[in-house]
Amino acid sequence: MSKALEVARELVRQLEEAERKNKVELSTLAPGDVFEIGKNDFIVLEQIGAEVKIISKNFMAKNVVYDETSRDYNKSNLKEMIEDKIQPIIESEVGENNLVEHTVELTSVDMQHEFDDCKCKVRPITFDEARKYNNLLPNKDLDDWWWTCTPWSTEERGCSYSIAVVSSAGDFGDNDCYDDYDGVRPVCILKSNIFVSKKGE
Repeated sequence: MSKALEVARELVRQLEEAERKNKVELSTLAPGDVFEIGKNDFIVLEQIGAEVKIISKNFMAKNVVYDETSRDYNKSNLKEMIEDKIQPIIESEVGENNLVEHTVELTSVDMQHEFDDCKCKVRPITFDEARKYNNLLPNKDLDDWWWTCTPWSTEERGCSYSIAVVSSAGDFGDNDCYDDYDGVRPVCILKSNIFVSKKGE
């Protein structure tokens, strides 16, 4: 048997197995579709070539302090918490190689560039993304605001601690980084050729 035929048969076997388990390829889902990663539901935000940007539907952590003093996501307690506690949960379900590292600009709401870009695999949404995907984000079941990774402004402009936040209805506001009553809805980018369980069918 040729190598190509073996690969084709293995692909067919995987497709049949995925169908039996009621799974679909992530690339077939549209923005707004909901699917499962382990015990957590995620929403498709956008298909980007061979990758898909997603956000958790619900909080994966609650009552989280962004940081005691810093608005810089690169140096924040929130980044450390996400990488130590949330990222491993996602990696264990989809596979480490299917979680895509990407770069995020930490430009403030008023377009100031105080902090360096951030390289990460799992993170909060940015303010610009929250505006772009705003119609996909509301979730009336959430009982709190949730963090972005975007500073509201700069210390020079009088905002030493303020971070942009989003409400359950999709409204915007700002909270001080040391507040401990905001939730975390992580964003990540996955390779689109993995199989997932779609919700709502």
